[in-house]
Amino acid sequence: MFNNKIFYFFLFVSVIINSSHSQNQINLEVDNDLYFDRDFYYSSGIFLTYSSTKFKEDFFFINNFKLGQMIYTPSSRYETDPNKYDYPYSGYLYLEVTKQKQISDYSSFSFGGNVGITGNASLAKGIQNLYHDIVLNLPNLEWKSQMPQEFQINLVVNYFKGFILDNNINLTTKLYSRLGTYQLMAGINFGLLIGELSWSNLLDNVIYQTNDKLSFYIGTSQEYYLHDYKLEGSLFNENAELTTLSNKYRNIIEVGFQKRFNKLQLLTTFNSMSKDTKIQRTLRHPFLKISLSYQLN
Repeated sequence: MFNNKIFYFFLFVSVIINSSHSQNQINLEVDNDLYFDRDFYYSSGIFLTYSSTKFKEDFFFINNFKLGQMIYTPSSRYETDPNKYDYPYSGYLYLEVTKQKQISDYSSFSFGGNVGITGNASLAKGIQNLYHDIVLNLPNLEWKSQMPQEFQINLVVNYFKGFILDNNINLTTKLYSRLGTYQLMAGINFGLLIGELSWSNLLDNVIYQTNDKLSFYIGTSQEYYLHDYKLEGSLFNENAELTTLSNKYRNIIEVGFQKRFNKLQLLTTFNSMSKDTKIQRTLRHPFLKISLSYQLN
């Protein structure tokens, strides 16, 4: 049943997306909090994206195909009593397809969707414990009362707009929303970019220019959540053994840089997240994002 749903999802998307492309690139993005001596809350994210770019009537189009996994754990990782957790164990494994269209020299619009699975089928428990065994030499986590295994489907919509303030000094803005069974949320990102401004958000790490200039960025994301599965469970049933109330308003502070080396482009950002839920023990949660894009042709 799950495989059939994935097939029909991508069949629908293929009708929307034109298959003629002129430039391809791949991106590997890894989020982790271990750099700050943490291993809880948003513990890990890994994303592999294949992007195809084409040029048509003076504008660019980018079709993105992403495989991603996100892992969330409580701060008391070795606690065996779920009633003492300050965050539920949760994993989300998904496939996402989006189409991004250039609107002007400094703006773009993208839309698409993702289908995924939570619970044991997300492979989060196995991946995290394997990493603990091989790399960190730490005991396995029990993953008690994790969010149940359920199929998820979501729409994704983004609008990006940049403004030139001075020579190589720019203001960037991005409106975005995720609407579906996993999350119902909307957010706005705005920041100061020192470097060349493009129609694509620097944080997407898209290779769009031939020069190797270094760009710096500082910004913030302000988000509002109507529903968040990883904390609250399903909208349609009460299968989750452990849930907690989520904070409707959240924010993230981002500081980073981007540099291109021939066909390789590196993006690194420091991120500081506000609380997802009031019972978290720390006021903010840091993690480091490392993103590598490689131009195939």
